[in-house]
Amino acid sequence: MQLVQLQEYSEKFTQLNTEVLAVSTDDELTILKTARELRVRFRLIADVERRVISLFDVLLPEQRIARPATFVIDKRGVIRYRYIGKDFSDRSPIEGILQVLSWM
Repeated sequence: MQLVQLQEYSEKFTQLNTEVLAVSTDDELTILKTARELRVRFRLIADVERRVISLFDVLLPEQRIARPATFVIDKRGVIRYRYIGKDFSDRSPIEGILQVLSWM
């Protein structure tokens, strides 16, 4: 659902000079299928070795999956917003993301 919602706001992200990336533990073929089915046009990254999600400290080691997380990183690499969900359904509200982006 969040991928679809991010896609729905793609024009607003463009206006805010923002690039959206999604990182998943799924393999590349699964990601391509998901992108096609959901009509997502931003970049989806396969992190099957869990390197990125480990670096951002969102890996659930027992399940080997990532907690839902959203990071807004400025052009200098500074994290300006971080939202890490408590469980699979706990996602960052789009309004919060847009608010942070409008301040940058």
